[in-house]
Amino acid sequence: MSDADLIDYLFDVLDPADRSLVAARISADPHAAARLEQLRASVAPVLATAEAEREDTPAPPPGLALRAIARVAQHVVEHEPRAPEPTGSDAISAFLREFSSPAPTELEFGSGTRAKVPGAPRTPRPAPPVSDGPDPQSSGRRFRADLVVAACIAFVGFGLVSSGIAKARQQQRIYACQNSLRTLHVGLAGYADSDPQGRYPQIGTPAHPTADTFAASLSDQGHLPAGFRPGCPAAADYIAYAYTLGFRTPNDEILGLRRADAMAPAGEEHDLMPIAADFPTASAAPFAGPVSPHSSCMNVLFVGGNVRPTTSALVGPGGDDIYRNLFGQVSAGATRTDAVLGRPGDRP
Repeated sequence: MSDADLIDYLFDVLDPADRSLVAARISADPHAAARLEQLRASVAPVLATAEAEREDTPAPPPGLALRAIARVAQHVVEHEPRAPEPTGSDAISAFLREFSSPAPTELEFGSGTRAKVPGAPRTPRPAPPVSDGPDPQSSGRRFRADLVVAACIAFVGFGLVSSGIAKARQQQRIYACQNSLRTLHVGLAGYADSDPQGRYPQIGTPAHPTADTFAASLSDQGHLPAGFRPGCPAAADYIAYAYTLGFRTPNDEILGLRRADAMAPAGEEHDLMPIAADFPTASAAPFAGPVSPHSSCMNVLFVGGNVRPTTSALVGPGGDDIYRNLFGQVSAGATRTDAVLGRPGDRP
């Protein structure tokens, strides 16, 4: 594997498919993993700056465009070529030429008849006044105005392009996270198919006490691709996904979600139950803790395999808050349809 592939992997410029291949190669090849760490240490300052600007592109300082335009106009005025000032002798010669009486070239008789003086030089025919050509003095002013307009257009275009690039990068990170959730759903479906009751990994058991341990059982049973990391690739450290904490039965028993069954009675699990998601956004976070790596939304995976980006936590059945139960607690759902997703360390 080349250094170029590793550098592209560090700066998150690979498409999701290529990034998964590189990640798998790094996991399988200790030499590649060691080289990745060497490159990470070499470009640590640049990588830290790039990571900080991914989600929050720095805004230009206030008044930057106006100051730049003023500077360009000042530069043009200071460096515009000007006609040299006449010296003292040149000024005297010009004065004498202007006020001296030239020799007559014609003679006028009493009857008004005119005749040219023999040997007198021909008087050149005066050129017509300039009426439709460019004014030399106004050309410079027009040039400066055109330059200022062009500078304004350039600054506006640069701002639009920068904003478009930032939005495209943000959208690409959201898509990468959605593809990761879809891959996770394939593993969850395989686990449910092999479970006698068709249930997904349950949190609160000795093997999986907290919400961040559910993926271990999927990896152990081979339901996830080799090298797959069950976390959001948009985050620098692959933040783990939130996962369902299950629900409490009427006799206070905690159960995990079960694969949707079209023949099940009303009120049973269905395809619209959330099972995993990004962390909540800062505006939807129920308490202090890590939030979604996407500043504008969070991706939610439902039992049926659908992934939905949303800005609100109220996307459970009937507008249920997917990060708190009906009692406002981060705990197992109060009923079978009370969806609650827990972050790492959360228990049912």
